[in-house]
Amino acid sequence: MMHSLRKLGTLIFLVILSVCVAIPAVAFQNEPDGFRGIRWGTNISELPDMSLSEDRGDSKFYLRKGDKLKIGDADIDRISYGFYKGRFNRLFIIYKGSLNFTKLRDTFFAQYGQGSKPNRFMEQYYWVGVTVSIAFEHSEITKEGKIFYTYEFISNEKEADSKEKAKKGAKDL
Repeated sequence: MMHSLRKLGTLIFLVILSVCVAIPAVAFQNEPDGFRGIRWGTNISELPDMSLSEDRGDSKFYLRKGDKLKIGDADIDRISYGFYKGRFNRLFIIYKGSLNFTKLRDTFFAQYGQGSKPNRFMEQYYWVGVTVSIAFEHSEITKEGKIFYTYEFISNEKEADSKEKAKKGAKDL
């Protein structure tokens, strides 16, 4: 599970990065400053209702006790809150079913606007803002979907840390 989440996270990062390069960073309508009362950058120590679900060193993922597994009228299977060096920077939402996809898409369009849909044959939508990027993907084959929020300021810090770590590792060879 951790290996597949890691691969999925890497894939989503690359997709968001490619979209960010292709689309100028202009704030989308109602760009969120957090999720369900947790502002981006909030320290995990301020959130006693979180339960650790995955530990990747500086990156940790939590489930929120008592979290409402609904967005609008759509049912959600999982909401995972990501923290880098203890600060809230990512959000993963997983859902199943075409009806939930339609409900979520309508909710996101109403909240954030139409977003970008780079491939007319795929149900993938992207919102790239000044501080937050959202990727929303649905597979008609598996009838499952994922939504990813990324707080750009901490994501950029994480990327810089990774480059520095790689540079340091290369010097140690």
